[in-house]
Amino acid sequence: MTRGLAGAAALLLVAAGAAAQVDSMARRDTLGRDSTARAPRDTTARDTTARDTLPRYLPVSPQTIPAGPLPRGTRYSFNVDSLVLSNVQTLSDLLAHIPGVYIARGGIYGAGEIVMYGGRGAAGLEVYWDGVPYVPLGRDSVFLDPARISLAPLERIDVIVLPASLRVYLVTLRQHSTETTSQVGVATGEVKTANYRGAFLRRWRSGLGLSLVADYNNNDGIEGSSSTAFNSVDLWLKAEYVPSARFGASYQTLSSRWHRSAGDRVADWHPQRRDGILRLFAAARDDGVGLRAQATFATTSASRDSAAPDRSLSQAALELANDWSRAHIGLTIRRLDRARPWQFAGTGAWSPFPGLTLAGDARYAQYSRGRSGKRAHLAAGLILPAGLSLHGDLAWARDLQAPLDTSDTGQRTVDVSGAVRWDREWISLELGGATRDPFTPTGFPEAILAIDSSGPLRLSPTRRTRYFTAHGAVRLLPGLQLSGWYFDPQVRGGNDFEPPYHGRVSLTFYSKFWRVYRSGVFALRGELAMDSWSRGTAGLDSSGALRMLRGRTVGEVNIEIRIVGVTIFWVQRNVTLQRVSYVPGLDYPRRFQFYGVRWLFTN
Repeated sequence: MTRGLAGAAALLLVAAGAAAQVDSMARRDTLGRDSTARAPRDTTARDTTARDTLPRYLPVSPQTIPAGPLPRGTRYSFNVDSLVLSNVQTLSDLLAHIPGVYIARGGIYGAGEIVMYGGRGAAGLEVYWDGVPYVPLGRDSVFLDPARISLAPLERIDVIVLPASLRVYLVTLRQHSTETTSQVGVATGEVKTANYRGAFLRRWRSGLGLSLVADYNNNDGIEGSSSTAFNSVDLWLKAEYVPSARFGASYQTLSSRWHRSAGDRVADWHPQRRDGILRLFAAARDDGVGLRAQATFATTSASRDSAAPDRSLSQAALELANDWSRAHIGLTIRRLDRARPWQFAGTGAWSPFPGLTLAGDARYAQYSRGRSGKRAHLAAGLILPAGLSLHGDLAWARDLQAPLDTSDTGQRTVDVSGAVRWDREWISLELGGATRDPFTPTGFPEAILAIDSSGPLRLSPTRRTRYFTAHGAVRLLPGLQLSGWYFDPQVRGGNDFEPPYHGRVSLTFYSKFWRVYRSGVFALRGELAMDSWSRGTAGLDSSGALRMLRGRTVGEVNIEIRIVGVTIFWVQRNVTLQRVSYVPGLDYPRRFQFYGVRWLFTN
């Protein structure tokens, strides 16, 4: 075998030498050749694009949303498409899709839009901006108006539904690619409604990033109504350095300035709010599991309001968390202002085996004047065969709802809810119920306070309430879907801004059927929605008498067309021509519409 291999090698060497000799002789041949026999010349231009100029996806900072696993049916997630291809103009509009939410609207865009849920007043809503509590500040230091929080810088919104409160987590834009992204939006409508929006997002291969969003809104209002002239300017700037998924730093600032003009029923309001967040994070691994630490420092200031003094506060937080494939545990220490010096919070989630999920959180807070607050929440979910699942929540609290009010000593509540869910390819249906403890809300939201009211208003105490809820969606035909929710607090007359027999139904057509364009480029969406509620109550006047809330059925229509990065939209509110009053003393116009177009560029 050895001799055979050696002989084969010798033959290959001889053949190689002969071939080399033949090639050398051929090069010395000076005879003319037929031009048609020549090898074709390569005319393809060389790619002169430098490798560093090609788009590249970079790591981004982690999303500050509740870590999973979470039971099925306990979280609502809204992505960028949900904010564009929908009737959503404000954060309050988006929360109206949550079963049981009542939006107390003072008028068209620019008026107050207070989210009421669970009969708990201000305690029924918590908002977090990239993990930082978005606390009310300024003229109203108790109630938060979600309509004044700009949606322009957001890429995702998560809503955790508890038996008597909502926790809303806002996630700002994160640029993944080194390819620059920019956006231009223009909208108009009745009463000289105008909206101009611009965005610029850039990342470099080093991990540096710069993002800028500007949002301007204006309308002339409706004479003789509570919808007075309004304009707002929201600016968001973010600088970041995230070279790796294991560590990074960012700073963002949000400036919101708006002016609601005075009218016959509303007072003049001209505040400015500025929020700044410095964030640093480090992780042991880059795949989303393992130990992770995060430090946050935030500042908030409110100024220029003639009816309230300037005020500012700062927050500092340190978060430690560890994630596994089927479990999570986290601890957060937060320091706020004098009224809320310290908070200690813990979160946990565990799926011991497929189909069973347990999750919970707890918080201990120290307040001024020796007060303290405690709360705990436990959720469980079980997945059954045939698409069925169960989930339930238990929320216990002995906490304050207005820490700045020195007379607030806290209330103890225990709330329980549960639901059964059925999910198939063509239908999703959930039926549930809950029990809430009695509660006495504090104050009344300034944003929907009419100046012609007889004295100060307040929300009335709630009784022990049991409620029934149902929501779901069914696909009637390809591209055609019927969805909605129904909510019924089974207490006579309901609670304030929680009327009995409250429901929302929507018929939506969505398709990419036009094949003139390549698949996924063209999309058409049309929606007809109806919001209906029965007679209820809307708080107490100065004499202690109940203010009545009339039952109404309000319809709206919206149509969106998307071609590549261009989205054309048209929204018309109150198409049923009802004389609507979401809040007694404040009206809503008939057939109010706005329309426009937004371009999204990637170049």
